[in-house]
Amino acid sequence: MNMKTKTGWIMLMLLVAVMYASAQPLQDNFYVKVLHEELQRNIKRLKLPDLERPFFIAYNLSNHYNLELNAERGIITSTVSEPVNRKVFAVKLRVGDYHRNFDYMINDVYSVLLPHEEDADEYRRLIWLETDKAYKNNARQYTAFMSSLKRVNVDPKELALDDLSIITPLTQDFGAATPIVIDTDKWKERLKRLSTLFNEHADITTSYCRLSMNSAEEYLVTSEGTTIRKPKGHVTFTAYGALMQEDGSSISHTYSLIVKDIHELPSFDSLETAVKQLISTLRNKQKAKPFEGSYIGPVLLEGDAVHGIIQSCFTSNLQVKRKPIIGYGMPDVDYEEKLGQKLVASALTVTAIPSLKVFEGKKTTGAYEVDNEGVRPPDSLVLIQHGVLRSLLNGRTPTHKFPVSQGFSASVFGSNTYSPGVLRLTSDSIAPADSMKSRLLQLAKEEGLPYAYIIKGLRRYGNDTEIYRVNVTTGEEEMINECEVLPLNIRSLRRFIVASDKTMLRNYADLSIIAPQSMIINEVEIEKSRNATKPKPFIVSNPLLEPSPSKAVKKKIKK
Repeated sequence: MNMKTKTGWIMLMLLVAVMYASAQPLQDNFYVKVLHEELQRNIKRLKLPDLERPFFIAYNLSNHYNLELNAERGIITSTVSEPVNRKVFAVKLRVGDYHRNFDYMINDVYSVLLPHEEDADEYRRLIWLETDKAYKNNARQYTAFMSSLKRVNVDPKELALDDLSIITPLTQDFGAATPIVIDTDKWKERLKRLSTLFNEHADITTSYCRLSMNSAEEYLVTSEGTTIRKPKGHVTFTAYGALMQEDGSSISHTYSLIVKDIHELPSFDSLETAVKQLISTLRNKQKAKPFEGSYIGPVLLEGDAVHGIIQSCFTSNLQVKRKPIIGYGMPDVDYEEKLGQKLVASALTVTAIPSLKVFEGKKTTGAYEVDNEGVRPPDSLVLIQHGVLRSLLNGRTPTHKFPVSQGFSASVFGSNTYSPGVLRLTSDSIAPADSMKSRLLQLAKEEGLPYAYIIKGLRRYGNDTEIYRVNVTTGEEEMINECEVLPLNIRSLRRFIVASDKTMLRNYADLSIIAPQSMIINEVEIEKSRNATKPKPFIVSNPLLEPSPSKAVKKKIKK
């Protein structure tokens, strides 16, 4: 049996297995039965004489499939051509009761990798060991916290809050993992051809083109009666290039596209154009002049820079953060106290839309029907309306203004984190997309500035800042480097001016952002890079930039 036939059979067997698992009732599912049986055994029998009994146990099992194909300079470097399956089990256990269990103060993770073979006894043994560990550690921590409470004075209002909100148990099967079906040979050839584009640029020392497919089904079984299965998955194409300059400084650039389904990836010609553009951007960065002086004024953000500031400003900030009753780990900013206050420009509205599965014909990777704690979210939730903070993302940790879960938990039994799923920013102040540059130059002229700046990428995800200086008189653009954009935060968006009338969807692994293609913000600060040290350059020159001795010998032999 050749490799192509073997791979085809594996794909077919995987498809049949998933179809069978999808057809059977949830209570008959192998993983659900194992999790439920072991959970019931432990919730009834876990008890040490000097420690409290557990009142809550939640078991999570992630059945994850991944296929990654990687090519460098025309050669396939990935060693696996078939989906790799990993099963990870995690347990969350709490002692005490719903009122006092310190859940929001305990960032514990008890997890173990399960064997590929579905052996019920081996699964139960591993689950039992992790549960035992979780109980002993959590019970001791609970006892220590209760002892500490006796030695301090705590605000009665904070003490009155429950530590974990009660929910209505949910039993529902939202679907199995989507089978990873791919023409491996076809994609290997594509990746080889795309990665070969770097071969003409020997000074680009590190480069690759990569396709990664992820599909998973996540199980949640709790002592409260919740039993759910839900699917997750996305496909990522990534191209990366990096080089080192003569002074030792490095330049890198990444092109990354995440979609829900492999059929949504662009054509080969479009991917080829994207890789060529990546190489061109690297060359432009290499030739860019260093930034001098400093700048405070209007800036035009485009593409990834827009989504970058939205992600950094809103996804982690607009979340409920409970004040610990034992006075440590206080939140940096308590946004709950800012409800009803103006946070950003009056033109801006920010909405969480976890139910939005498709936007303008493209699937979102962030949409979900139930959160990681088994709570259904609303179809949408307005977080900021015309600049004013209206609500926050939360889960099962009660606070004064958010006593019950709204269904935005993204935690997997570690620290309490929340996700909007799909986040949309809209603006009442818009302008035609092709007029945004002229609006920027007009603002700069009004402030008497000789230059304005366009930012197309911020420093993150393997990318350097991509920034262009624009001559106010001629409109000519010139890339610059060795500069830093002072951190942009929520307060920066109080100086928002206008957004493009065209919007775009940007997918991440478990998050989707819908936003204008570009926007102008005033009073952005740009400074010369403060990095005073650089790596030492290569000691021996790049062998691909020198004549090859072996090739020279071959030429002589031919003569």
